[in-house]
Amino acid sequence: MLNYNKYKNLAIILFSFIQLILFFTVQATSGVSNTISSFAVVVLCCLFVILYIEKSKDYIFTQIALFCTVMADLFLVVLQPMKQLPAMIFFSITQICYFLRLFFNTKSKKEKQIHIIIRAASSFLAIILTIVVLKAKADALSLVSMFYYANLIINIVFAFIHFKSSNLLAIGLLLFLCCDTIVGINVLLDQYITSPSLQESINSILSSLNWAWIFYVPSQTLLALSLTKLNNKMSY
Repeated sequence: MLNYNKYKNLAIILFSFIQLILFFTVQATSGVSNTISSFAVVVLCCLFVILYIEKSKDYIFTQIALFCTVMADLFLVVLQPMKQLPAMIFFSITQICYFLRLFFNTKSKKEKQIHIIIRAASSFLAIILTIVVLKAKADALSLVSMFYYANLIINIVFAFIHFKSSNLLAIGLLLFLCCDTIVGINVLLDQYITSPSLQESINSILSSLNWAWIFYVPSQTLLALSLTKLNNKMSY
């Protein structure tokens, strides 16, 4: 058992080091090299958690979430032209999986009921607001994206409520939100905002660095590590 734990500790160090290298590679490269580096980030996370395979809801939901993240990035990062709608559907499944991980680790029946009510209401409200704000421009992509975004925010809220029990999960989801906020701004600029001056102003700020991946790489790394002993045992 001691040797096995040492092996896992070494795997954590190696995994974190490779992710650090990929973090800088994503920022420093372009074209095919950037695509390979970016996709490698999520694939490596998905493969890494196999080391912690076990018959538990934590593992199953996290593994499915990371696999769906890989599929989403396949449509966004690898395939050209990118296919945003299937990507957002996979990302939505990802957040549903993290919701299920949080939900089934909650012991309080009252909190579970509150969680379900808040999540259902937030998802419904996000869809209604999208239709009201975008009107004729509301489409499947915008509706799925807002459903996803609402569920990500609720996941963050409940993860931070139990921060002491699962700190890496909470921080990873928060960084996920930071990444997706930047991506969402870019989508709004490209497809929904028609003001050239506003587009130019925001693009001048975001074009200096690959801001989305500055948050995305550590986000996926921490979510993968949330199954390791670095993360406190969940006992809500």
